[in-house]
Amino acid sequence: MNIPPIISAKSLGAMPQFALEHLGTRALDRALERVGLPHRFIQARDGYIPKHMLAEFIDELSKATGEQSIGLCWAPYLTVEDYGAWGAYVLSAPDLGEALKRAQRVMPFHSSSDHTSFDFDGDLASYSYHFMLTQHCAYPNIAYSALGVVLSIFRHYLGSDWCPTRIHCDFARPSNADDAEAAFGCQISWNTQRLAILFPREFLSSRRLIEGSGFVTVEDVARERMSGPPNNFSDIVAALLRLQLETDKISVDNAARALDMGIRTFQRRLRDDNLSFRELSNHVVMGRALELLRLGTLSVGMIATELGYNDPNNFSRAFRDWYGVKPTEHTAIKQVHQCGKQSWHLCN
Repeated sequence: MNIPPIISAKSLGAMPQFALEHLGTRALDRALERVGLPHRFIQARDGYIPKHMLAEFIDELSKATGEQSIGLCWAPYLTVEDYGAWGAYVLSAPDLGEALKRAQRVMPFHSSSDHTSFDFDGDLASYSYHFMLTQHCAYPNIAYSALGVVLSIFRHYLGSDWCPTRIHCDFARPSNADDAEAAFGCQISWNTQRLAILFPREFLSSRRLIEGSGFVTVEDVARERMSGPPNNFSDIVAALLRLQLETDKISVDNAARALDMGIRTFQRRLRDDNLSFRELSNHVVMGRALELLRLGTLSVGMIATELGYNDPNNFSRAFRDWYGVKPTEHTAIKQVHQCGKQSWHLCN
């Protein structure tokens, strides 16, 4: 059974900041709210989000700005440097060829479905980026964004003014094709089979011009990215619900919409994992409650409000029903990890 495609929230890169500067806080907040992303994504961009949610966010910003090709506007400002340890691992490679190979190697930590590939034709090389959701109306802007990010790797080794020999775009030629060619500094072939950057093969041995961070390993990337995106449906939904907690609106309708699913299909997929939406939402809410209690600086009332309870007594009863102890007795609960899922038990 197919799992909805997931991507690192760091893929947002400079997009929220671009929107903030060009639209203002109110319009950005409205776009975030419409797709169910919390405001902290302007800065934090941690965890993973459904690709459909990323596409919808880009589409909302395109509508709000009136820029049909908004991806061309922010592409020059997108860089793997914004991707944390992932980007540092790629850019600390000794040469361009190794950097592109590293990007291939750690792509599973960035996205559950994207991948890159090399092709060679004589002295010409191409580096392709394969993205899901090519049928989404926002895909051209996603493609422009991906090109901007990948080009940041090339320019780390070849200079900020470097331009490819040609770019292939796997969607129809737009009315502003000249603007796209001006933005990327080269000719573009449209309606091709893949999204790709073409360049002289000899450039693969080019040494880096800009010093990256010291020694960064795949293990560093794994630690930062929690060993990659969620790989089963219930974990993906749990991640979505944690986002919803920050917007004070846990909703089965919004969760299904974020995954581009109907309610009945969404609930059936949860049943396939032997879960109901209520059970999973309770698991997420009570898990967060325990985390907040263990901070040691918040009252039960403050935590109840944070979790959306109007009455602290209702929160206390729900907590006791879930864990078997009162919130004030939370130190008796030990968190354990079993089969990749969080669980808890009472300490002896």
